[in-house]
Amino acid sequence: MIVDIQEIKEQIRRIAQKGKEGIALTRHAKEQMKEREVDIIDILNVLNWGEVVHDLDENADMKFKVKDKDLEGEPLCVVIILLNQDSLLVITVHG
Repeated sequence: MIVDIQEIKEQIRRIAQKGKEGIALTRHAKEQMKEREVDIIDILNVLNWGEVVHDLDENADMKFKVKDKDLEGEPLCVVIILLNQDSLLVITVHG
């Protein structure tokens, strides 16, 4: 599937700008957040300002990595799947 990365960036930012309302977290993401001391504010920051890369996955066409820094300046990558126009699922977070 070919995606327009600029449209995807805009969609991710629209979702993030609404706050945590349109963002679901997997159990794995919650575990990684706790382990890495990442909170939802860090995730929202990365989703709003980060570089978006299409993460080609045969099981998920709309999977993306969003890379930037957390609020403390540490590298943070948020792996997401876009569920629809108004919501996304955070799969995991890592440095």
